[in-house]
Amino acid sequence: MTRSRFSRLLVPRKSGDDAVLGLIALHAPLGFENDGRDLVAFFREAAAARTASNLLRLRGIKHALTTDIAEGDPLEAFRAVSRAFAVGRSFWIDPGDPSDAEPPRGRIALHLPASRAFGTGEHASTRLALLALEEEALEGRTVLDVGTGSGILALAAAALGARLAIGLDTDAEAIFVARENLGRHAFGSRVRLYAGPLEAAGGSFDLVLANMLADEILPEAARLQARAGRTGRILLSGVTREREDDVLGKLRRRRWKLAGRRSEKEWVCLCLARAS
Repeated sequence: MTRSRFSRLLVPRKSGDDAVLGLIALHAPLGFENDGRDLVAFFREAAAARTASNLLRLRGIKHALTTDIAEGDPLEAFRAVSRAFAVGRSFWIDPGDPSDAEPPRGRIALHLPASRAFGTGEHASTRLALLALEEEALEGRTVLDVGTGSGILALAAAALGARLAIGLDTDAEAIFVARENLGRHAFGSRVRLYAGPLEAAGGSFDLVLANMLADEILPEAARLQARAGRTGRILLSGVTREREDDVLGKLRRRRWKLAGRRSEKEWVCLCLARAS
């Protein structure tokens, strides 16, 4: 049997550099891990790894690229050594292999084995979105999660009482991973998943989530706002501080106001509500 192959991109001394991680994340990596002070990204497609490598080279960022590595699952070792961790007041996130381990009392377990789909709660943008979700009144509400990745935010919304959470992603493989994750949670039955663009999502929602980079959010700004109901709100994570004004400038022109803001290092999460 032919073994799957992947590529490995190592960036020395950048394990805590979210800007570099964000640049690499634009090119659909399988996942990330920290090797001491070094940041390591894994790619299924060698072409994507080379594109990310070229982007780093243009920015003068030292790195090492290895392609054509034979491996059935490049994240298997990462999952084996992963440990569950707390986020906010509510969540206990386990990115390791599936287990029956109980979370600490009072916390909600989210079992999300590390995979190609983005979202295990270890990136600042995902943590910020989870913290913002804790502050929303979600009981009985409807939620649209755009760019759902692993399904972490849709699952978190359902866990916090949302009546229905829709996870949407243009990456069919991400939807496949997210669907497996739903089956690991009793509240996963309140999540629906669809592969396709935002314009394919009909109806309106009490809360619209998008944990995406600014360059992905800006072209979809009008459609994101159109999916929020008359009293709906929007949570945008994945935005860097340097692009925050661009995002706010685009959305505020459409009679929306900033209702909340969180930040961690160079990442921000913005909550917007309709201006009265």
